[in-house]
Amino acid sequence: MSSRFYDWVDSRTGFVTFMRHKMGQAVPSDAFFFCFGGISLVIILMQLLTGIFLIFFYMPNPEFALQSIERMSNEITGGSLFRNMHRWGSTLLVATVFTHMITVFYRKAYRNPREFNWTSGVLQLLMVFLFVITGILLPWDWRAYWSYSIWVDYVETWPVIGGFVQTFLLDTFTIYRTFIIHVLLLPLIITVLLVFHFKMIGKHGISEPL
Repeated sequence: MSSRFYDWVDSRTGFVTFMRHKMGQAVPSDAFFFCFGGISLVIILMQLLTGIFLIFFYMPNPEFALQSIERMSNEITGGSLFRNMHRWGSTLLVATVFTHMITVFYRKAYRNPREFNWTSGVLQLLMVFLFVITGILLPWDWRAYWSYSIWVDYVETWPVIGGFVQTFLLDTFTIYRTFIIHVLLLPLIITVLLVFHFKMIGKHGISEPL
């Protein structure tokens, strides 16, 4: 009975044959290190879902930003869980993306013909760092205030452009603009990069397929 059901499903979807093929493939001893790209994608999706939840309660105003987060964490059902998932998810995302890039670099998978795979991956890592930076600022608590102060002072030490960049940051910074960058601009950019990244992987494959 079950065999006929599997055959019926397989004749219409090919799923059973596909899974049997995958299950029969040899897996290298270091297969674990091939998983960090997929793990990073899962965490990005988790950040998206938890971030959508936070948007409904967060107020991008320096006077009420921290209050809105405290209210969400203490009074809204599941608020503390979603906030902590989002906060710690960002730390995990940095770790998994960085590990993924170290693995790719170690295996020299950035060489011809995968240069664009590598470039888009580096840009995604930069986007992740920008997500973390803007996310730290949004609560506008003591940690956000002093982090911003330290970053601005550090930027001033850059040769040639340091003073200009520092002035730009001081003149244009607002919580609302940071919020728009965090929830609209950066997600749009990283989505484009992810689509391009997957298209390149689909075209060239991974360096050592499982």
